[in-house]
Amino acid sequence: MDECELIAEIFKALSHPTRLRILKILKNGKCNIAEIAEKFSISQSSVSQHLKILENAGVVSKVKEGNIVFCDLKYELILKLFDDAKQIVYEELKNAHEKINNA
Repeated sequence: MDECELIAEIFKALSHPTRLRILKILKNGKCNIAEIAEKFSISQSSVSQHLKILENAGVVSKVKEGNIVFCDLKYELILKLFDDAKQIVYEELKNAHEKINNA
């Protein structure tokens, strides 16, 4: 795989709103699957599937402590990517609003 394919895999992993919401939760530190499921009112099985995709893309790491699996961001840099994407959305909305007002 070349770097473009690897980067595409990361973006593919980030392309689901639930996975982005999971990253927002992990921004505050490690959590276990049950805690994440509680915050979204979705099944632990669903959370596990999303986390597996994020883990396979190298975005999230898992550590077992006793009987509990904790998840954490593998690289804090992913939050900058997240913030940059939010800034692009903000700029696009601002530009669209300006076009409406100037029409």
